[in-house]
Amino acid sequence: MRAAIFVIFTLLFPFTAFTAETTQPGTTHHTKHYEQSLFKITEKGLFSVEMVIKENELKAGVNSLDIIVHDKNDKDVVGAKITVAPWMPEMGHGVFEKPVVRERGGGLYSVDNIILIMGGRWELRIKIKKGAVEDSVSFDFPDVKTSETPSQNEHKMTYSSAPDNIDTSAVQTSAKKLFKVSYVSKDLPIPIGKITSWKLRLETADGRPVKIANISIEGSMPEHGHGLPTQPEVVKGMEDGDYVLQGLKFSMPGWWVITLRIKAQDMDDTVTFNLLLQ
Repeated sequence: MRAAIFVIFTLLFPFTAFTAETTQPGTTHHTKHYEQSLFKITEKGLFSVEMVIKENELKAGVNSLDIIVHDKNDKDVVGAKITVAPWMPEMGHGVFEKPVVRERGGGLYSVDNIILIMGGRWELRIKIKKGAVEDSVSFDFPDVKTSETPSQNEHKMTYSSAPDNIDTSAVQTSAKKLFKVSYVSKDLPIPIGKITSWKLRLETADGRPVKIANISIEGSMPEHGHGLPTQPEVVKGMEDGDYVLQGLKFSMPGWWVITLRIKAQDMDDTVTFNLLLQ
């Protein structure tokens, strides 16, 4: 199967194929197939990851790459669950759309839809799970450039400016007018770069507390094209109609949009809060 990988890569990429044995203290040999590829051992030493970028380097916009995954015995890793998460460490955020990972056989995986929303330093954080075994590795790209000549297939990233008369009220009616929702932040003013929480109050349109609801959250900065750096969750509060939004963190000042999706019995609706943070 490794020979099949050589054939596929030779057809797809202008790299010079070669085979090298790499070693780290206390480990077995690891095969690196391409001279110009990036190569790392995962944090626990359970896998090796070789990365081939289709356009030689990452750029702001849409990117694709391939990775070859071997286990600690240098065997092809097939049937693994792999996630790739772009991250800007200096800005404290990731991206809206998740990259798509597709297995191609023999330890080869294609990663498409890597949308980097701006130039600067990026990390690609890769998690690999094969059965009960799980490990991770991060590839650092310190100077991702903005593309000077975008291809016609490049994702068109659109940013929105804050409306002149933006409604920043902490009390809102949901889009279908099924719910009335309000929040009170644990910390005032709402902090930047610090985990905080909100107490939510959820009522029906006629003022009755909603006792049981499933609430999910999505946060975004429309002017910058990125979301929250954390994955907050909503849990039930002490009183009927009370809920707590935990793990909320805003990475920078500016216009933020928090959207809550609420499912209660046969009702499904969304509510949006606008924040102008300083």
